[in-house]
Amino acid sequence: MHEAARFEGLVLKYLNSLYSYALTLARHPQDAQDLLGECLARGYERFASYDRSLGFKPWIFAIMRHAHIDRARQRQVRPAEESLALDEDVEPVVVTDSPLHSIPLAPEDILLRRETVEQVREAIRRLPPTLREVVELRDIEGLSYQEIARVIDRPVGTVMSRLYRGRNLLRTYLLEPPAHCQSPPGVRLHDGL
Repeated sequence: MHEAARFEGLVLKYLNSLYSYALTLARHPQDAQDLLGECLARGYERFASYDRSLGFKPWIFAIMRHAHIDRARQRQVRPAEESLALDEDVEPVVVTDSPLHSIPLAPEDILLRRETVEQVREAIRRLPPTLREVVELRDIEGLSYQEIARVIDRPVGTVMSRLYRGRNLLRTYLLEPPAHCQSPPGVRLHDGL
């Protein structure tokens, strides 16, 4: 099979995932389309050096992430990762008395809680960029910790820490009552109701 056809076949196989990840990074549909286009151009240029023993998805995601960082630098905007003041060396704090600690985040459990896919997607969109990226890559795209570490160019421990924090924050977002169900500030419902 010709290299161009092989590349095209792989891109078509993962096109939805590629666009979803571009949207995760860029946040706006037009920017995501531009980022996707740039990623595909870079990927095509480098496809001859692609190590086929590694997965295509993590390889092309890493190219997309680097393209996103380069675009942010060109606009003289700091990449999302640098703008978040997350300390990479701090271990996550486990609060065992938190009601969120006992709630699993497995997809089937979310479905059992009757959460819609759109509610989950909206909650993921609310996550800070570095946490959103790792949650998207692991829980939506299904990449392994090692693959994510290659994509974001960070140690596996950092991936695990960000995923832990992202999932906990996601749980919080999913447990919040919808805005239309909340009481206005200063209004308390009677305890007996």
